[in-house]
Amino acid sequence: MKYPSLDDIAKIQQLIANFSTVERAPKIGGLERRENDVDHSFGLAMTCWYLHSKIAPELDLLEVIKYALTHDMVELYAGDTFAFDEEGMKSKREREKHSVRQLAAIYDDFPEIATYADGYMERISEEARFVKAVDKLLPPIMIELGGGEEWRRLGITLAMEKENKVSLRVSSQIAPYYELLLQWLDERGNIPKDSGE
Repeated sequence: MKYPSLDDIAKIQQLIANFSTVERAPKIGGLERRENDVDHSFGLAMTCWYLHSKIAPELDLLEVIKYALTHDMVELYAGDTFAFDEEGMKSKREREKHSVRQLAAIYDDFPEIATYADGYMERISEEARFVKAVDKLLPPIMIELGGGEEWRRLGITLAMEKENKVSLRVSSQIAPYYELLLQWLDERGNIPKDSGE
């Protein structure tokens, strides 16, 4: 067994530090700062772990955690693309595929980073689809925790979220949350129903 050098370990720490500079659109529930990709990936991994034993015990938990931790690593080079940014969405896949190649080249001694980031994008397994669906469930919950300020600021309506969150159905385990999420958001009353509110 060959131990990785401290320089190798430092390289991973720098990766995490760089990853924390990628800011996402929503603020962290009720706080003044925006969520970053480290916050989001950690929250996704914890939520997937929480849900695993309750609704998806047949899935490989280690695989789920690996997908959750690496799913947005492509944003180091591709940037975060907001779900409602139509122009950005047009080039998202191409930018992220290029980013996977960069991750593979730069972190060639840790190939799982690129492998799992790519597997998540391609939804190659039930575990990847589970993580993808939970990933789509969390942003509106985070925005709701902040009182819905981001929806009003960005002009997002319940109808827009309804269309956007269809992707929750990519996982049979998470699909039931689609209607529950929309109902929960509507009942809480912080998201405008249409652009006139």
